[in-house]
Amino acid sequence: MTTRTRQRKEELLRLVDLIERLPVEVEINTARSSSHGDPELLLTSGLDSVAAAYALEIQERRFEYEDSSNIQRTAVLDGITLVEIVPVQEEK
Repeated sequence: MTTRTRQRKEELLRLVDLIERLPVEVEINTARSSSHGDPELLLTSGLDSVAAAYALEIQERRFEYEDSSNIQRTAVLDGITLVEIVPVQEEK
């Protein structure tokens, strides 16, 4: 097994361990190991529950994608980045 493969395997095992400890309110969209940074969990919902359970600080960043505005909310737990994308509801 190469060093890179071993590292990806360790990151995936960390992701599995974290997933098993998450509150039931969390909905996971994608989990991935990345060669460009920390492993990530992309959540559909539930970041607030995780932050409350583990006393995490949530960072927010607004961004535009195609024709929509979104807020990227992130927190880090045990070296794993948790990401939740929330669409911004524009007032009409």
